[in-house]
Amino acid sequence: MLNVLGDIKGDMKKGFTLAEVLITLGVIGIIAAMTFPMMITKYQKQVTVERLKKFYSVMQNAIRLSEADNGEMADWDFPKDTYDRNMKTFFDRYYRPYLKDSQECSKSLCFKHEKYDIYYLNGKPAGGIYSDNYIVKLNDGMYVYFLPNTPAAYIWMFVDINGHQKPNTIGRDIFVFDIYSYPARAQRKNYHMKFWGEYDKDDGKLTDSNDYGCNKSASRYSGFKCGELILRSGWKIPKNYPW
Repeated sequence: MLNVLGDIKGDMKKGFTLAEVLITLGVIGIIAAMTFPMMITKYQKQVTVERLKKFYSVMQNAIRLSEADNGEMADWDFPKDTYDRNMKTFFDRYYRPYLKDSQECSKSLCFKHEKYDIYYLNGKPAGGIYSDNYIVKLNDGMYVYFLPNTPAAYIWMFVDINGHQKPNTIGRDIFVFDIYSYPARAQRKNYHMKFWGEYDKDDGKLTDSNDYGCNKSASRYSGFKCGELILRSGWKIPKNYPW
């Protein structure tokens, strides 16, 4: 007589041993440790591009609306001196009416209870950008800095796309634009703000330059050209980006 139950028991596969379970969990842990950082980095890059693109669109729209009321940007009354305190007057006239709920910032208003240090992409402090600028906080929490540089006939404009949140680093969450203040430096019909580095026709200069380059070894203004690199890459952070 056949022992059916015995045959069945004999054919059944045994469960995992404790050692096998631990090995499996270890493999899963290794895979997770390898993939999670990549997933987080990918997400951070996507958010960075989305916020930067949003800011670019909002500011370009504000300029178009302002030009409809105040004439072409080439004819606007730009600040006359570097570090001009009249930057507030310029912003209040040409930008504030077209940026809903924007708020003037200062150490006492926006940064009273926050430690806010800014860095170049090479890790060196960039405190002057914070201390010398006229600062505005947009309704979505972004910080915008305006710094007139009249000898070179432009206004530097910096945006921190996530406000006071870290890393507060140029090329990571802070990006640089310029606005030229006379037609000799920009075509009158295309007089809107530009990413810093727009003038470089060679893409290699965006990444390789020792001045303003989007790399971590640039000795001067490291990271300034990173926004232009993202724009030229089709609003994407390219593989060679120094994240």
